[in-house]
Amino acid sequence: MSALRHRSRLKGLGYFCAVAAALFFFFSVISPRIVASSPALQQYGEIQEFLGIQSGALYYTDLKTMQETQATVRYALERASR
Repeated sequence: MSALRHRSRLKGLGYFCAVAAALFFFFSVISPRIVASSPALQQYGEIQEFLGIQSGALYYTDLKTMQETQATVRYALERASR
């Protein structure tokens, strides 16, 4: 019984490591290449930097800040689509 639990834990750890490696590969290799190959995404990123938007922090703010940021992002998207 102990050997079975040990194998199960190793299998779970292996699965966890595989998922972590896949996520790391996606965010460190694939995502930058997607952004580099898309002029629209590059322009969107430049506008975000120009307007001071920190899109990663959007999910951890209060409602007022979120509304202001949504309005700014909407403006940036409209400007980028021209």
